[in-house]
Amino acid sequence: MDQSSHLKVIAAGFTIIRTDDQPSPRIKVKDSSRHEWSTLRKFETKAARDREYKELLKLSMVIND
Repeated sequence: MDQSSHLKVIAAGFTIIRTDDQPSPRIKVKDSSRHEWSTLRKFETKAARDREYKELLKLSMVIND
């Protein structure tokens, strides 16, 4: 998804999330208050991050990039 598409879905009320491993396991987010990628939360392990990511994706207005 490109930047223009991100802005369209954010304007429709969605939150976009993605995982990242550098510098540590974390979940990054774009939403109506943050149009650039920012860290939502850092984790000690990738497994913990992946569990949280899976739970976030169950929310109706959260999508992955």
